[in-house]
Amino acid sequence: MIDYAKELLDLEYPTGVRLSPDAMSVVYSAKPKWKSTEEVSSIWVGNTQSHKSTHSEYIAFLSDRGNLGNSCALYLCRLDGQRETKALTPPTNKKSISKFEFSPDGKHIAFLAAAEKEQNEVVDVWNQGWDYANLHLIDIESGSTRVLAPEDVHVVDFSWSEDGSQMAYVTHRSPDIESGWLHGATISTVEIAAIGVGARTLCHVPREVSDLTWIRSDIYFIAYSTPTDINTSRSVYSVNLLDKDKSVTKVAHGVDDCAAGLRKVGGDLLVHVQRGMEDQLRLLNSTILYREKKCILSFDATVDVDGKIGLVFVQGSVNRPPEVFWTSPAGDLAQLSNHGKVWTKEYNTCTFIECQTLDGTEKLEGMFLGPANATEKSVPTIVLIHGGPYWRVTDSFNFLDHFFMPQLLHKGFGILIPNYRGSSGRGERFARYSSGGMGIYDEPDIVAMTQYVITQKLADPLRLIVAGKSQGGFLSYLLSVRNGTHGLGWRFQGAIACAGVTDWDTMSMSSDIGYAQADLAGGAPWNIHKSDVRTRAGSAIWEFRDAARERRIPPMLLLHGNEDKRVPISQAVGFRRALDEVGLPFQFAVYRGEGHFFQKRKSAEDLMERIVRFVTKTLA
Repeated sequence: MIDYAKELLDLEYPTGVRLSPDAMSVVYSAKPKWKSTEEVSSIWVGNTQSHKSTHSEYIAFLSDRGNLGNSCALYLCRLDGQRETKALTPPTNKKSISKFEFSPDGKHIAFLAAAEKEQNEVVDVWNQGWDYANLHLIDIESGSTRVLAPEDVHVVDFSWSEDGSQMAYVTHRSPDIESGWLHGATISTVEIAAIGVGARTLCHVPREVSDLTWIRSDIYFIAYSTPTDINTSRSVYSVNLLDKDKSVTKVAHGVDDCAAGLRKVGGDLLVHVQRGMEDQLRLLNSTILYREKKCILSFDATVDVDGKIGLVFVQGSVNRPPEVFWTSPAGDLAQLSNHGKVWTKEYNTCTFIECQTLDGTEKLEGMFLGPANATEKSVPTIVLIHGGPYWRVTDSFNFLDHFFMPQLLHKGFGILIPNYRGSSGRGERFARYSSGGMGIYDEPDIVAMTQYVITQKLADPLRLIVAGKSQGGFLSYLLSVRNGTHGLGWRFQGAIACAGVTDWDTMSMSSDIGYAQADLAGGAPWNIHKSDVRTRAGSAIWEFRDAARERRIPPMLLLHGNEDKRVPISQAVGFRRALDEVGLPFQFAVYRGEGHFFQKRKSAEDLMERIVRFVTKTLA
């Protein structure tokens, strides 16, 4: 008999998928989602055609094999295995390499890493001793390395020109995580052969950018649809190098969909687009090469010897773990990996749902996942809420790892996954609801979608739990204090909040991205008059007193990592103190050494057991 809990924790997930230049080979790494001391990542190479590739002789990869858990180096190995793996950078280097890429001729590799230096073990002084990531260029044959960009700027992304003679790169003023928000991003170019010659600045963008891609005379990137507003959708922009003014132009997406990733494919730009519940891979001219209501986790594309485009991507479904797929230029779809081979049956159903917001102004989208072998139509249901808020969920295997969705479904529970206002996939207007909208639009949207699945007799109104992580954890807190106040006749019997926010004013002062948190709240406390209480609309703490007096708050399970910098543990501690003082039932589990995204196998084992036990007891 298959132990699906163990299989879920042991499962390897394909990542970083890349195609060879001739589209005949694919390489990707695979690693367990939940680490243990014995587990290592693996590199897989496969053929997309019946014959072997004649192009890619080498692959490069990152590894900590020089000092496990405490190093990061760039390695090179031959595909034919005729030579030992070669370290291109010192194996014991401690600074991480955030990105690397071969030159078009394959003779060099560019990569981003900070300089190795001793750390001050006594004190951290603001804006002193920061680790600026430099743009390095290494000659594969000789091993010689040099720095291309000025060393007093922080490089976050780069792209080769098509002939390999130049490099475009993106810099932030400092390595501070909020520098992109506060100071924006600068795009520059540098001549590869021009040693010692200064870089040329092309343009400045008010906020951070991503996916820098150089095609012919245009440099493309993804940025916010309203360049100064981070609470909006994502669009594709370009800078034309032949333009005298080097003006930044929005060229596609962001109005009723969202750009999620870019790749150069021949002389075209391939865009990963979220459009409603559908993921698409499409050229900039809007030619759609692949589309499906399934989440694309990683992708690549190239042009074969006949000038036709081949795609490779990682994708799963509610019944299948993520695997690597290849679509040939003829349109044939083939599965290239089989990491989730034990999942062979259709255990679950996925129903895409749409309903109106409570105020009737917007359409909401989501999914209801149910056990295929359910003996009753209306099943006990977990309303599982994604974080972000700028994110959205479509058909996928385990979108919120901390809640072990396949295991909950296997135990016979239904799962409602709502994409509330502020989510991605619906363009600028829909995303903008999150700006100062915490607790105003998102919470009623969860109520609306829950009411809809109740009326459709999918969910049992007497057996409901709300659960979520990060922003989803915030909504779990908020729905617990507002429990039943919607007047629709049902209540949540329990709530699970993982790494959740309880008060946004304090988040602006304690989170590692406090400026962004303040934008979500509606303003930072230092910019608001003391009589202005608008930011309290998103505070579960400020609504706690009345909720406790009216006995609205259900039994709760609070989960948090003690080293969480994104949502500090003080957010959960405050709510725990409130619950404890009035004697309401709760469990509070703090995971040692875990941040916002849990990593340890033992943490995962405890999480799964604790969550399943709480849900089973509450909804029995």
